Amino acid sequence: MKVDSLIADSIAPSTKKVYDKAVSTYLNFCQQYDIKDKYCSETIELFVAHLAQTGIQAKSIKSTLSGIRHHCDINYIDFHHNTPRISMMLRGIARSCVKSTRPKNAVRISHLKKICNSAAVLFETKVAVTLRSLFTMAFFAMLRPSEMLHAPSSPQHQLKRSSVMMKRDKIKLTFDSYKHSDGAVSIHIQRMDCDILVCPWRLLNCYLSQYVSNDCDPLYPYSVCEVGNMLQQCLAHAGVKTALTLHSFRRGGATWYSEQGITNAKLAAIGRWKSNAYLRYVKP
Repeated sequence: MKVDSLIADSIAPSTKKVYDKAVSTYLNFCQQYDIKDKYCSETIELFVAHLAQTGIQAKSIKSTLSGIRHHCDINYIDFHHNTPRISMMLRGIARSCVKSTRPKNAVRISHLKKICNSAAVLFETKVAVTLRSLFTMAFFAMLRPSEMLHAPSSPQHQLKRSSVMMKRDKIKLTFDSYKHSDGAVSIHIQRMDCDILVCPWRLLNCYLSQYVSNDCDPLYPYSVCEVGNMLQQCLAHAGVKTALTLHSFRRGGATWYSEQGITNAKLAAIGRWKSNAYLRYVKP
């Protein structure tokens, strides 16, 4: 009787897929921050805090920890995840989620211009060029945060340099993986010579020509948490009072395209929606 096969049969294939993703997320986190002692309680506390900062809810974090624990049990690794401190952290995350909900406001073109201008003032040149390209692409390509930036819960969705093809009058953007995807898909973002301050083609071309060369490199080498913090600095500097997050760019793009008279089918295709969920993103 094979021990390994019996252990493998202890969980459903769908659960194994979720657990494998959890382990990959955890190991990527340890690698990103050069953590040597991977399974001590202090590292797990940092990991839980990191997930919470990126907006992951307590229930999902518990599921992620269960996947890592399963991996450790199979490989005879002590995994100190069930400590009083971690339990308190999870309760704190759950309570904070009840108190606050993510604002569902949309970035407007006027906001986008102010945010890009503030980025140029607040940050050194390389960061400013990166952020201006990132913010405009987030808007016009209606990018999810996990698609443009490193997100511990879904690192496989992040775009790479090879995802982009610059053409004379548009950008071809190919998604190998994205939320609810069932295969690769490409979209096109048009050049906007009528408004060069927020033209995604011009800003992306400037960014790529100066700072990104390797096809395997992430398109934007930052995490969701890092850019989320920089966005809030830009909003404060620009005097924007509307509560906005990285997800607000996706809402803003959907609203802008709708105002331009784009068909619902084309809007759904650009935003990679599988259902009529895009209707909730269009703000009056």
